[in-house]
Amino acid sequence: MKNCNQAKFSCLLLACMLLGTINVKAQKTFTFVECINYAFEHNPLLQVSVKNISIADIGTKKVKGSYLPRVNFLSAFQYYIANRKVIIEGGSPGAPPSLPDGEPLSVNTGYTNTWYPALNVNQLIFNPSYRSSYNIALQNQQLQTQQLGSFKIDLISGINKAFNTCKLLEVQARFLAENIKRIDTLLELTRIKFDKGAGVKIEVNRVEVTANRMKSELVNVKNGFSEALLSLQFQMNYLEQDSMILSSNFTIPQLVSQTDTLMVQLLQSNPSVRIENQLLNTQIAVADESIKLEKARAVPNVSLDASLGSAPAADDFTKIFQGERWKPYSYIGVNVGIPIFNGLDIKRSVEQRKIQASQSRNYLDQFDAQFANEKNTTYVQMKNSLERYRYADANLQLASNNIELLHIAFINGVADNQDLILGENDLYDNQVRYYNELLQLILYAIEGQRVTGAFNKLAGM
Repeated sequence: MKNCNQAKFSCLLLACMLLGTINVKAQKTFTFVECINYAFEHNPLLQVSVKNISIADIGTKKVKGSYLPRVNFLSAFQYYIANRKVIIEGGSPGAPPSLPDGEPLSVNTGYTNTWYPALNVNQLIFNPSYRSSYNIALQNQQLQTQQLGSFKIDLISGINKAFNTCKLLEVQARFLAENIKRIDTLLELTRIKFDKGAGVKIEVNRVEVTANRMKSELVNVKNGFSEALLSLQFQMNYLEQDSMILSSNFTIPQLVSQTDTLMVQLLQSNPSVRIENQLLNTQIAVADESIKLEKARAVPNVSLDASLGSAPAADDFTKIFQGERWKPYSYIGVNVGIPIFNGLDIKRSVEQRKIQASQSRNYLDQFDAQFANEKNTTYVQMKNSLERYRYADANLQLASNNIELLHIAFINGVADNQDLILGENDLYDNQVRYYNELLQLILYAIEGQRVTGAFNKLAGM
């Protein structure tokens, strides 16, 4: 009986351990670079772009293959309902001597079934549009690669913003948690003071209101972290059940110190570093080659044509396979196509292509102006945000020092609860402003990195 009870206890303990293991959620740690690599691997739209590059590559090979020989086997069977006839003119070989010269004679062929098997070979010798077609195929392949890079840069920028927002909110949550510990201690002391008759109820209420404000802000920060994390997971296409832990050497002084360098880089940057500039230049190259391609349709082309076949015929289908009827024929020739009049089609097509090329150049000019505006706007935003952050940082440090001084004064009887409550409220207001200004500065800095092309390397450009 004892052994039976021990066995039941062991089974129960094992079951509890297994249930506990099932309920424990696994965790995965990600650095910023690992988040990017995960997104590159799992984002379906990136896979679509990669396939577009493969399609463009096949298109290039297809153009290159236009100069390869074409070999075709043709076969046709014909049955003549009306008897087929051959016209013989007088004086030609095989014409009856009694037939006057130039007079036609209709002669029945005597067969109603024919079969035409043939092997044809075609070889392109000269095609004026080949060079332009090949260049357009190469540029389309390059265009697809650049579009993939552009998508990656947008993805990196979004992941960077979400990742750094999460890390900053983690720092703010720790800051608030420490303040809540202190305000809870103050609240407990104020309640004891009131219970012993040394204080009034309004003091307890004021401390409790301040504590609730901080706790409410902590809830808001945690909710903001959850939203930022969901945004990060969405951009990564992270659908796993494991929770994410973000790991980095995130430090506020380091982020702020990089801002001055980035502002200098912004002033020195030029549009050539942006992927959009490369895309537009490639589109201009495609448009220019399209003009040449249309013009090439007015130039003669040359090809080689050869054929080997047979044309057996009989008055009955079964006789077609008689050996004597299978007499081969063959020929080889050069085909020359010379466009003479095409109804102004080529001229109008060239005019259209020239207008499209002009549009592409207009888009490039517009991007240059847009880049200058982005650069100046981002610079001013970072400059103003950095100035506001420095004031917020100074005020937060003053508010934190005031709390320390007020506690010392409270212990020495120089300050009362009202002074501590005012100090805590001042610290709360300044920490909210400090972290809001810091978040704006971080987001502007990430935008500045995008403007200067700092993400090109991570995108493989």
